[in-house]
Formats: sequence, structure tokens, C-alpha cells
Amino acid sequence: MSSVTRLVCMIGLTMFLAACGGGGDDAVEDAGARPNSFPGNKNPGDGFSESSTGDTSNSNGLDKNQVRITVEVPSSMAPDAPLSRRNLRLVQPDSISVYRTNQTLRPIASVDTERGLDNDGFDVIEFPTGQPQGPDVLIEIDYDGTRIRAFATDRDRDIKVNPFSEYVVRYGLGGYSAPEFETVMDCVNSSDDALCINKFVWPTLADQVQDFEINIPDGNDLDSAVDLLEERADFSGYVNNMTDLAQVPPAVSGVISADSVDMNSVFFGLELGRSSRFSDQPAAQWGTRRGYEEKLESSGTAYIYPGLSMASFEVFNISVTSMASDIPYERATLSRFPTNAFDARGREFWGINTHSTSPSAAGIENNDRLMAGQSLYQSITDKSSAQPIGWTRNPFYLDAHLQLLNGAPSALLASYFIGGKAIELESKPEGYDRGAEVEEHFMSVLDLSLTQSRDFQLSTLADAYNLVSFSVQLGDETYPFRAESLVGTWDKEATNGRYAQQGDTLEINRSANGTVGAATAPRLDTAKLGTRSSQTSEGTRDNGRLNLVLENVSNNARAQDGIGASNPDGTLVAFNLNNPTNGDGILVALKRTTTAPDLSNPNYRLQGTMAGLGPDTHYLRQIQGGQLSFTSASTASIALTGLEVGQEISTRQLTTPQSVNGTATTLSYSQSGTTGQLSLSDGSGELALEGFLSSDGEYLVMRVRKSSGGGADYLGLILGIRENASE
Repeated sequence: MSSVTRLVCMIGLTMFLAACGGGGDDAVEDAGARPNSFPGNKNPGDGFSESSTGDTSNSNGLDKNQVRITVEVPSSMAPDAPLSRRNLRLVQPDSISVYRTNQTLRPIASVDTERGLDNDGFDVIEFPTGQPQGPDVLIEIDYDGTRIRAFATDRDRDIKVNPFSEYVVRYGLGGYSAPEFETVMDCVNSSDDALCINKFVWPTLADQVQDFEINIPDGNDLDSAVDLLEERADFSGYVNNMTDLAQVPPAVSGVISADSVDMNSVFFGLELGRSSRFSDQPAAQWGTRRGYEEKLESSGTAYIYPGLSMASFEVFNISVTSMASDIPYERATLSRFPTNAFDARGREFWGINTHSTSPSAAGIENNDRLMAGQSLYQSITDKSSAQPIGWTRNPFYLDAHLQLLNGAPSALLASYFIGGKAIELESKPEGYDRGAEVEEHFMSVLDLSLTQSRDFQLSTLADAYNLVSFSVQLGDETYPFRAESLVGTWDKEATNGRYAQQGDTLEINRSANGTVGAATAPRLDTAKLGTRSSQTSEGTRDNGRLNLVLENVSNNARAQDGIGASNPDGTLVAFNLNNPTNGDGILVALKRTTTAPDLSNPNYRLQGTMAGLGPDTHYLRQIQGGQLSFTSASTASIALTGLEVGQEISTRQLTTPQSVNGTATTLSYSQSGTTGQLSLSDGSGELALEGFLSSDGEYLVMRVRKSSGGGADYLGLILGIRENASE
């Protein structure tokens, strides 16, 4: 074990390892006066690196089958212990046990291990037959009479035992029925490894829950800390989705057919949070992020373009799809104060930041549904200033639609929700230490990735498109916040790349004096599309990236810009919008056909973004797990299930994400015979959707407008994916 003092111990069902080298001090009744021997040098609260996710790894010096144990407890359990991340305290366990279990969480068998201490005082456990890959082996510690558990599997082998790991044991593994647990273990123990991709879920889940930046407030014990995590809809939803993913049958699991696929990404994120960066007290804050290209100049000039890569490869005889993304983005914010004064900051202030996911394994169900747990790298801005700022991002569950063209990926359509923080950093020779939190925000994302083409030509584009957009403008003097959605069409003109645009917009807004309003307007423009070249290792290439300029027919002096991309056959085109009329946002264009898709009893799985404005409240809603079902030739049923963050402007209070269990609503619908536009309404004016289906009915893109009984108006964009009968 190199720097580890090795001791060999057979761990029985009830046997603790206090005598097995390095057990903690005896527990005493008063936690505040409790003596303890704390590990040194390696504190998860120290250090901030943009080359890592939020959970700093302490796996240096470990052999292949070894794991290191780091124990963190709520502050009330060890108030004098060193402060770690998330307001947890770093302690030495009184004892450790390792055992095999099932969904009952009771010990059912012993596990052979070897155990010792490293030079920093951390417990190290070695599994002679290999680190477990499934959820059936638990590491349990005792600290001052409190039992805390974690999975023995973990992707980075630095196993944090704390309220986050305890939650996953209780509600992840403990939430299974006996048949469900058997299904999971059939995958983990499968002799036909090539089929069971989802055994990768467990090490990923155990590792990624430690990336969540959720502080455990003072005064919580273990049980109340776990309850607090249960109330966080983003955290509990992520765990539920990952444990569901582990049950996807091997028979419907697969990988991408190509060795590798590179995609151009069109990314838009809408934030809601609060910031203390521009005022003495935390202020309500909206924010937008739009994908943009980043220019790097050092020994030469290079560019980073918003993109995603997928690759198929084999590891441990299992064929898997690995994916990672790197999306530079521009940010704009609007901080609002109780007096209705506001502070708007644009891209000149924020500069270019990055939304970058760490490589992870993804499961593909029925060839068209890609699912994965995703962690994001941290990033740092103002590195040369006296007070650099570090950006942390919570993990998220990606449930994306994989569009195929001749059996190969053509596009990946997704919407998801993440939380994040801005943290003051103290620069040190070896890196950065965390300081005060200056911002907390939550973000709903619309993310479309379109497969790159070689030598893309404008002639590939279709003659006619249906389009839906969603955008937000921040900082206007009359309407500091304005959200807009366009539903319309493009029809090709004689000149290559020019389209006549027709459509109508809906908007919700908040005026400078705080009142909420709504408006509609027609839009008649000329859309000019052109190729946007990329600088690659092979030189200048047209790989499917596009420019968009919109010229208003009544005012040719006004030009509006967008940057986007097309999939290889031109059936799907998307753009990031950035202009004085629309603000920042996303536009999605679908190739139009003359034949309306069949709507006889199809069901669509919904996800998307909605902004909401009330008299004294902002809302950000993520549609996640929603359902739209066409029940007859003229009626449908919809449930806008998801989660929501709310914020009172006057008190500056920001609620954590709460579940929205959408009640099914009956809608009437109709389709246009010329464009295929689909319109749905509840008849009362409280809920209406307009948009389009893809030509094959595989997916839909729709504007959604909703009014609530509390006086709030919502506007957003929804993606709907047709569900296969087996889903």
C-alpha cells in the first residue's frame, strides 16, 4: 500500500474495525467537547480547480483495488472539527465495517478487505478481489453513536461518507423493491458483459452526488440533513433518475453505431438566483447564457466552438458510449432591488466562461433515447485580479433524444436543470482556496447538438421551415425583463440562403416600476442564412455551422444576428439569438412537409424551459417528465410535470427547487393544413401551446403560455419526444 500501514482484517457482519489500525477516539456525550484526531493536509474544502468537478479527489497514492475513506458530518455533530465543503466537518470515524447487503439495507454477508492508514491519517481499504461495481457492498462508519453509510463503489475511489452518501443508500438502494434489486444485480453480475451497460451507473452515481453544492445548515443532525436533501427536487430527482437508469433492460440498451461523432451545439440557459456582488444585500437576479465561440491567443490563435463529442469503445468487455461537451458562453444578468432599481450587466462585464462536462458513460435505450449522469467542470474568472471568482455547477441528469440519419446520430435534443454558485477565491501558489459565496443561481437549459458535416453546402438546406423561438431580453429601460416566443415559418426566396419569415410573437414582461404585462406582435422579416467557417487542425472548414441575419422589411437598417448550425441533411436547424429585438435565446427550425404526421394515440415525453412573472415574484420552471397524449382526433391531455424555483423580489428570498406534479389537463387541438402548425388550448385561456412536429412525428417543438391562479404568467419552449411502445 506504499504509504499505508497494511493490516489484514476479516470484516464480519457485526465486527467493527476500531482495533484494525487507526480507529477514532471513544465517543462522549458532548459533541462540542469531544476529542478527535483529524486527518491533515487533505481537506476537501481546500483547493478549487477548474480541471475538476466540485468534489476534489483524494485518490493519489492508491493502488488499483484501494479506496480512501473521507468522513464528513453536520457541524452540530463536531463543531470544533475542521470545516470541509458544504458546511460539513471533517472527522475520524470511531469504527468502520464493510458488508454485503440488498434493498433491505441489512448486512447479509461479510466482505474480505485489507485496511490501513495513509500518511495523512485517512483510512484506506483494499478489496483483494477488486473494488465492487454494484450497490450491494456498503461501507459503514460509526461516529459518536451515529451510523453513516456509503457505497463501496465510487468512480474516483475517494469515498466520501456523509449525508449525501447516506441519502443515496437510504433512498436509492433502499427505494428498490426485491425484484428491482434483482434486476440491478443481474446487470452488475452479468456474464454477458457486452450487453449490460448500466453497471456504470453505480460508480457514477456514488461519485457525482458529492459534486452537489448544497450547504447543510448549522443545527442539523444526520437525519435532518438527509431530510433536507430529500426536499431538494433537483438532488432527489437526480438520484431517482439514476437509479431508474440502472434498471433499463440490456435488451433495449445500445451504443452509437459510429466510432465517434462530433457535433455543433446550440446552447441557451435561463438563470434565476440571487447575488450579493452588486449590492449590500443579496438581490434577485435573472441571467442568460448563450453558446458562443472563444478565441484563445497564446503562442498562436485557436478557437473553441460550442460542441459535443460521442464515442463508442469497449472497457472491461462492455461496449459503451462516452460523451463530453465544451460550450463557451456569453452571459448577461439583471439584478433587481426591492426599490425596483436594477443593475444590468452584459457580456462585456462577464466575459467568456465555459459550460464543460466531464467525460461520462451514457446508456441508449431503443436506439433513440440517450441517458447519463453529467458532471460539469468548475471554472474561474478574473484569474489575474485580487479576487478571482470560482464557478461551481451541480450534476444533472441528461435525458436526450438521439435523432438518427441512416442509422448514425444526426442530432441530440435535450433540456435539463442545474444549480450553481459563484465563490470568492483566494489565490495561492498551489491553486485557489474557497471563500465567501457571492451568488447562488439555478438554470434551465435548452441544448441542441447537431452532427457536423464535411464541406457543408447551403444548398443542403430545405426550401421551407417551421420555427419556434424563445428568448429573454435583460436591461431595457422600459421593460427590464422581457421574455418572448415566436412561432412562424421560413419560405425560401430566389436568392440562395434567403427566406421570407412570417410569424407572431407572445411576450411577458416586467416594467421598470415592477408591474407585469403581456403583449403580442407580428414579425415579418427576411432571414439570411450563411455558412460560418471553423478553424480546425485541417484548416478552415464549413462543417455545418451557420450565421443568421434577420432584416426587417420595414426598416432595413436594423440587422439581427444569430449563430447556429444544421444537421447533415438540413432537416433541423437551430440558432442562438443575440440582438436588440429578441434578446438572447434560441431558435429551432424544422423542415416543413406537406403531409401532417399521424397523431393517432401517440404519447410525447416533455422537457423544456418556462419563465414566470408574478406581482412580486419571479419563477423559473423546468419541465421534466411531462406528458402530452393525443387521445382523439381533436383532444389531448397534458401534464407539465417538473420542478420550479421561486423568488420574492421584495424580500429577496429564493426558494430551493420544488417538485411540480402537473395535474393532467384536457386540451383541444387543431393542425394547419398548409404549415402543419399544431395549436392546443384548454378553452379558458389559461394554457395554450403552439408549434410544430418534425416531419416524421418523432419530436415536437412548441411555445407554451400558462397563467396561474396566483396572478403569475409563464412563457417558454417545450421539446416533446415521441415515446416508443416499450418505454
